[in-house]
Amino acid sequence: MRDVAETFEDRARLDGRIALAIVTFATAYGLIALLDRVGAPERLVALVSPYFTVVALAALGFLLHSMRVSFYYAAGRAAPAAYAGFAQAALVTGLAAPFAARLTGAGSPLGVTLGLLLGVALIGAATGPMLRKTGAFSLSDLLAARFSRMEPRLGMIVVAALTSGIVALAGYQTAVDALVGFTGAGRPFAAFFIGAAILLIAGPGGVGGVLWSACAAAGVLIAGFALPQIALSLQGYPTPLPLIGDQTAWSDAVRVIENWRLARPAPAALEITTMLGLALGLATLAPALEPAVTTKDAAAARRAGVAALFWTLAAAALITATVASSALIVSNVAVGQTPERLPESIYSASARGLVQICGARVDGPAQARAACLARKLPPAAPLRPEDISVRAEYLIGGLPQLAKLGAALTGLLASGIIAAGLALAAASLHACAAAVGHDALYRLRAESALTSRRLAITRLALVGVTALGSATSAANAIDARTLVGMALALSAAVFVPLVGLALFARAQDRDAMIGQIAGLATMAATLVLDSAPPDIEQLAWAGLCGAVAGLLAGGFSAQAFSQATPESRGFVEEIWRGDGNALREDKGV
Repeated sequence: MRDVAETFEDRARLDGRIALAIVTFATAYGLIALLDRVGAPERLVALVSPYFTVVALAALGFLLHSMRVSFYYAAGRAAPAAYAGFAQAALVTGLAAPFAARLTGAGSPLGVTLGLLLGVALIGAATGPMLRKTGAFSLSDLLAARFSRMEPRLGMIVVAALTSGIVALAGYQTAVDALVGFTGAGRPFAAFFIGAAILLIAGPGGVGGVLWSACAAAGVLIAGFALPQIALSLQGYPTPLPLIGDQTAWSDAVRVIENWRLARPAPAALEITTMLGLALGLATLAPALEPAVTTKDAAAARRAGVAALFWTLAAAALITATVASSALIVSNVAVGQTPERLPESIYSASARGLVQICGARVDGPAQARAACLARKLPPAAPLRPEDISVRAEYLIGGLPQLAKLGAALTGLLASGIIAAGLALAAASLHACAAAVGHDALYRLRAESALTSRRLAITRLALVGVTALGSATSAANAIDARTLVGMALALSAAVFVPLVGLALFARAQDRDAMIGQIAGLATMAATLVLDSAPPDIEQLAWAGLCGAVAGLLAGGFSAQAFSQATPESRGFVEEIWRGDGNALREDKGV
């Protein structure tokens, strides 16, 4: 009875703190909306929300500082499943943000969307509960206990740190791009500002700070995309979505987007391989697995997976509806109008390179008329669909301005995108630093290492990766889509074979090493054989090929040359049918 009472009191305190955070965010955004209503300058209103969001998330992470290993690496193993799933949805949305902003380039977004959703489902059904059952801090932490020799353990730790670092840079770039695009901030300042916030989220509190900051980011993201749709619905606009929305509006939006060549259907085989490659990569990606290790037990990890899938679907639907609504509005206000009679919002977006009129950037009616005359469009002739081209970023972030919903909703939508990138960068940064400070120092070198030393090295790695992210983001030297695709391909090619071999009792250290080498070599060969620069479809295919080749090579080696040992049998037994006690309990847990 006492344990039940303590659990109830802990949950009541947690719910109280969450309620306070919700009230704080809601009050702040409400005051910003009030500023918009009373006539404050639109520029000021649109700026306040993004900067408040970054500062608030950083303050939330900083206030959750801790020196306890169990909190720093696993948030105390006490996060309710609903909140862990909510946080994971924010991380997955941050991963998807670079692709949403480009609609995956020449390919269809369907394979990317389904791949990420399937990856979330695999985390909830398999890898997440397995990690929580064993009490591991990360997938590499668990696999290092299965394969004890230096070579395979070092390889998996390096890949975990590398993929996490790559994703951290992608999240960093997403947040910086959004801050620069929506507020007009200078890129060096934005990179420094976002970097400081990431350090404050992930540094003092570790996974605890990351988890609750990601929950707040998810709330801002959902509100930022939902409120404009609600406002449009109240004004009588249909919601353009397949299955659950207005089908006619959805078909019209798809036709408009395809006319702009922002996305086009891909062959079914390409969609399937993209989906499978991304799903396997996400299911074994270190940052994406962090929320699962914070739950109470394996059953809670499964419930967190269900919650994550629900909220990821909700976010995907809201972003899809936003893009479709923006496309319809742009088409309605531009097509059929003469170049000199377009809305001011279109000219403003064109001046920033987000919209082209007759193939040119224009900043007013005169320039638009001149551009169309140069394209042989007769004077006073209305614009045709082919005379308009729009970048996908505008379709995501420009809806409140296009629909004249007010600067407050523009700022809130921008805040959601920035928050998702910030949460992803913080989670990935911590996963990268933990691979160095915990998996390498503690598991690989000295299990008697002091807690303070582990945390100090982890935080030092945080600073180093953040400095790299600041430099690359300030120089705008990276493509977030390529980084995310490369990280998912590496994760699939290396960790999928290792997970499969870890659950095969005959597999030993040599077989794990063979699986890693075969997976990496196959992935690299697949990319090298294609002379074109790799896009997300090619990276997903390379990751899938590496995963299959590594699993087959390691499995063949184990079956032909190895024998099960009492230790390997015990590990597999604990995973499949035991209580999961495959690891010695970590100090401080």
